[in-house]
Amino acid sequence: MPDIYQSLDQQGEDTVRVVADRLEFRGEMPDFIKMRERYFDRLDWASCRRIVDLGCGTGVVTRALADRVGPECKIVGSDLAAELIKVAMEKTDAAGLAGRIRYEVADSRNTGDGEGSFDIVIAHTVISHVVDPAAMLEEAARLTRPGGTIAVFDGDYASLTIGAGDPDANAMAVNAILQTVVGNPFVLRHLPFLARQTGLEVSGFIPELLAEAGQTSFFGNMIDAYVGPCIQAGAIDAETALKWAEGQKTAAREGTFFGSCNYYTYLLRKPE
Repeated sequence: MPDIYQSLDQQGEDTVRVVADRLEFRGEMPDFIKMRERYFDRLDWASCRRIVDLGCGTGVVTRALADRVGPECKIVGSDLAAELIKVAMEKTDAAGLAGRIRYEVADSRNTGDGEGSFDIVIAHTVISHVVDPAAMLEEAARLTRPGGTIAVFDGDYASLTIGAGDPDANAMAVNAILQTVVGNPFVLRHLPFLARQTGLEVSGFIPELLAEAGQTSFFGNMIDAYVGPCIQAGAIDAETALKWAEGQKTAAREGTFFGSCNYYTYLLRKPE
């Protein structure tokens, strides 16, 4: 079953809105911002003159880049989904950053910029969604100048756990979510091998854990956002999905919820 992020422009308006809202909610959540800022702190901003955010979605990370670099640095955001690029442009304009960022509709495996165009390439929560992660990494390497850096941040979604309630129901629902919105749940475990295949060096690694116990914000929003698309995709039947989602809401109200997922950042250097 294809990940809906791979064909978002072919999805209905409601699904596009759900995905856009999820990306913005997640990107503005304090715990998610902390993970982003931890790898931002490891990047060489002083010498950066061109940076691209591959799979930029609604531009929540692309906009954050403008806080790290001066106006002389060119910022590009690209995404396969034209509908998300529209949202990104609207939000960038509303933030007063329209003159700082250029957006383009482009496949992350075949962007329009030339070889060695960028000092830093960002791949923030995108490699888990693409059809061919190796091809995407090769494209990121092509775009990066010799000595430049590729920052790959994503969820190790094979570790996604919902612990409240019936374990069998949780496993069924989590599997439905992964089938619907995560094309490659194991990809971060293979990234050192893919990097070596691509001729890149792992120069940094930051393991992260996002977990909630008792109450929930991140995982509760994930459940609210993705149960509908899971049902529409046929990954789970409506009665089972809605009963499970309501059970998780009850657990949150009663203070018995549990959810966790590992996230990793790889900093990859392109040899000179």
